[in-house]
Amino acid sequence: MAKLRMSKETQAADGVPPDAATAIPLHLALPDLPGGQDKSLKRVSDVLAPLDHGQKLQLYKMIRDGYLEDMAEPVAQMLVTMLNGRRSEHARRVWTGLFDALILRDDSLLTSGVRLAGALHLADVSAWWFALAPRMEPLVGRVQETVARLAKDQPLNEIFASAEAQSWADELRQRSLAVLARLRATPAEATAFLAEVSGFRAQMLKRHGVRQREGVARAELERMETILLAAPAWADQPLPSMLHGDPVRLAREMVRRGDCTREGAAMFAVAGLHRRDDAALAIRLFEAFPVAVAKDAIIGRLLVAAEALKATLTGSFLSKPGLLVADAVDDRDHPSAQLQHFLAWYDAVHALELDTTDRERNMVHQAFRELSNAVHEDLAPVLARRIEALTMHSVLDPLMERVRFVNEFQAQLARRGIVSSGKPWRAEDGNHVATVFRRLSSTGAAEGLRTLGQLADLADMLSYPIEITALDIALAGVIEAALRQQKTFGAAETRLIDRVIAVSSDERKRCRWWVAPEVVTLLDAAEKSGIAGTAKK
Repeated sequence: MAKLRMSKETQAADGVPPDAATAIPLHLALPDLPGGQDKSLKRVSDVLAPLDHGQKLQLYKMIRDGYLEDMAEPVAQMLVTMLNGRRSEHARRVWTGLFDALILRDDSLLTSGVRLAGALHLADVSAWWFALAPRMEPLVGRVQETVARLAKDQPLNEIFASAEAQSWADELRQRSLAVLARLRATPAEATAFLAEVSGFRAQMLKRHGVRQREGVARAELERMETILLAAPAWADQPLPSMLHGDPVRLAREMVRRGDCTREGAAMFAVAGLHRRDDAALAIRLFEAFPVAVAKDAIIGRLLVAAEALKATLTGSFLSKPGLLVADAVDDRDHPSAQLQHFLAWYDAVHALELDTTDRERNMVHQAFRELSNAVHEDLAPVLARRIEALTMHSVLDPLMERVRFVNEFQAQLARRGIVSSGKPWRAEDGNHVATVFRRLSSTGAAEGLRTLGQLADLADMLSYPIEITALDIALAGVIEAALRQQKTFGAAETRLIDRVIAVSSDERKRCRWWVAPEVVTLLDAAEKSGIAGTAKK
């Protein structure tokens, strides 16, 4: 029997995991029909089953508008059942719609150890609903029953988009504010209520395999009131403007028109900041709304960026030593890009002078300490051991990628005046690379030129460059053979060729009466290959 599944968007709106099976046997969706119509309708249902939610909704509208005459009513009824699926938390959906401008559907926020100020995941909103709903009866029950009755003949999408639904949402909003105001007046009851919210949130996180690290703080009570008061102003914003517009400009306009308070507009702008994860936007936001939630959100983004970079360093860079990360992940997920992203947030925090209290300074310094430890105490020692194990047959690209990152990390810290733990590379590391270089060059094989070029680059990265002289006859032979093969050379090979030819040219100028035959033949091959800078005979 074919099965139906709710679309991911619809499931997410009701707080159902997108991959959860919500199959409905089609024969249950079909009304009882006289005669042989049921067989025909069954064939229609089999055709409709593979359609996604949007396509089914479009077909329903076509039927409703009279495009189909035969069996229009039973097919429409079947489509309503298919479209609505098993969604049953109707009052909850009406209420959570108030938070659509703020809700972030990024599950990484759940697994992060950082609670971002002003960022609401569906799990957070659902936890508040479960705690508030019993305190808002009988209103919740009335909304639930009304939507369930209408859903027998109408798609839930249309019901939730109706003017009636907006009226129900506003009733629930006003009742929520009344409950929160009563809680604020009774601290003991507020404490118990927040414990309930924390408990529900812990349950929601557990479904995602995440352990709640901290409960819901008292400040969240005031922020929830701010959100509910400002929700009507946000509802007037079209979805594209919320997702792609300038949240700071939109928030300023809300205040100018008197649609909501500065605190409410700031919460809207902060939600936009979390969607963009853009440090440049953070500077503009705090200059426009220098409030606590904006400050906490910006510092939180710095901590999240540090946590993401540390996870990559201890994950891909350490657990997959043979993997060239640049070829395996999105550019934004590469450690170098993540480092730049973290530093952009660090620079924003300092530009805005946000780390002014001991608590804030300690959080920022702790993030740097953990990153520095991940680089200098975890990554660099592992790389040193891999350097010790190098042979002339080793694949160097992944190792060089990681060494390059360590050097970049050191340079970025030094540029900002941050004290690091000294040079990460030892003389022994450079000496071993030089030994492998000499051993490979002694084979005289042109095929080894690429590896020789990489070894020379690696030695430079370690700050122990390989010394090349006119006495390196075997190396000159390798390069001469490669030049005579008319190969196309990579960047590392080209750098090594240029170095050897420069040394050979200087040697011929210095020793006018006698030059080693190998040097002469190398320069001859270089001249025939058109290598720039080759000295004339």
